[in-house]
Amino acid sequence: MTRRVNARTVWLAACIGMAPLAAACRRGPSFTAAAEFPAMGRAAADPALVTEPGTANILATWIAGDSTAWQLYFARSADGGASWSAPVRVTTEPNDVMPHGEASPRLVAATGGRLAVVWPRSIPVAGRQWPASAMRLARSLDGGRTWIPPVTLNDDTTSGASGHNFHGATWVGDSGLITAWLDERQGDSVTVHHAHATAGEPTSEPDAVVYAAYSPDFGRTWMPNRPLWGAACPCCRVAMARGIDGGAVAAWRQHYPGNIRDVVVAPLSAGHVEPTRVHEDDWVYPGCPHAGPSLAIGPNGDRHVVWYTGRTGGTGLYYTRLDSLGRGAGPVVKLVAADHLPPSHASAAALPDGGALATFDAAPDGSRAIGLARLAPNGTLAWNAVVPASAGGRYPQLALGPDGTALVAWSVDGPRGPAIRLARVAAPDRR
Repeated sequence: MTRRVNARTVWLAACIGMAPLAAACRRGPSFTAAAEFPAMGRAAADPALVTEPGTANILATWIAGDSTAWQLYFARSADGGASWSAPVRVTTEPNDVMPHGEASPRLVAATGGRLAVVWPRSIPVAGRQWPASAMRLARSLDGGRTWIPPVTLNDDTTSGASGHNFHGATWVGDSGLITAWLDERQGDSVTVHHAHATAGEPTSEPDAVVYAAYSPDFGRTWMPNRPLWGAACPCCRVAMARGIDGGAVAAWRQHYPGNIRDVVVAPLSAGHVEPTRVHEDDWVYPGCPHAGPSLAIGPNGDRHVVWYTGRTGGTGLYYTRLDSLGRGAGPVVKLVAADHLPPSHASAAALPDGGALATFDAAPDGSRAIGLARLAPNGTLAWNAVVPASAGGRYPQLALGPDGTALVAWSVDGPRGPAIRLARVAAPDRR
């Protein structure tokens, strides 16, 4: 049974920062408690949120269950998260999906009630430090009322178990569907970014290759998997977004020579495209920090990117805006900067006026809490707030709702296992 939460408004108590943000503090957002996902009395984790094209309904998937039987569920809200439809189970067998924040399911909503959700299935293999994995996809053609049974997308299933994980997905064109992930398979003869320049560097984990799978008919049939870029950090999620031309753009963390781990973006075109570095952080780290970027594309084609860096003297979460060609179109903005900030995670949403909202799991003192920031159309910070009662929150997700609202969902540890919390946001200047 769904528990309804008192929907009183909780006004912002403090903005992040001091005098320079005093005016922004007075114009900050208000937060309203949202109805919980229908978790049916079980543990729940890894929410995914999207706004349905044409309806402004917020669609959600999440994982619920326990260590013996995890399942993936779907629901929708027509009122910005004040209430939810009855849950529909997406997976057909237990433990096809399991909680994993950096590799949690990704939900795609296209026009005409077409939905898809992508996730990795864990495959234990004797002798491996970490399980192998298979990239799985389920889809619905009736707005989520029913789901077609899941299929496996990686096409190397006969060559031995390997990793296919840390994925993004979006719809392309009128009926296309594309997903990209970090892949461990070897032996592909393809020119990939910096694969040779970084191959001999000492690291705690070998690099991955960004692979993509494309379907021209929204998942009914699939083209062969295609390797795109190499020397990718092996456990920093690939983010994906639909461009204004109907194409797809990806962002991920690249391994540059010298063990530099910086975020890049590139379109998923038919030919090889050299990715563009979002910012020269020059973060030297001999491994993978489990902190991929977030990417959203605005109505003018601008790419809004939020990312974490652990660079000495510059550790923090940052935002910037690139134009549709990947060129810098705004300043680099510090959202959270703390000397001891652990790898942190973000979700961004582009706004109609050219600005953006960003949510992230970091507080000014370096602790875990859910932050929310409004970026103005010129790329500067309008306000920056901490969501009330979000201590310990991680892996937040963000979707725009009707009437100028937004919904934030995140996972948190609870007394009976993981739980999901939500907050509705009424944000000034969110048009």
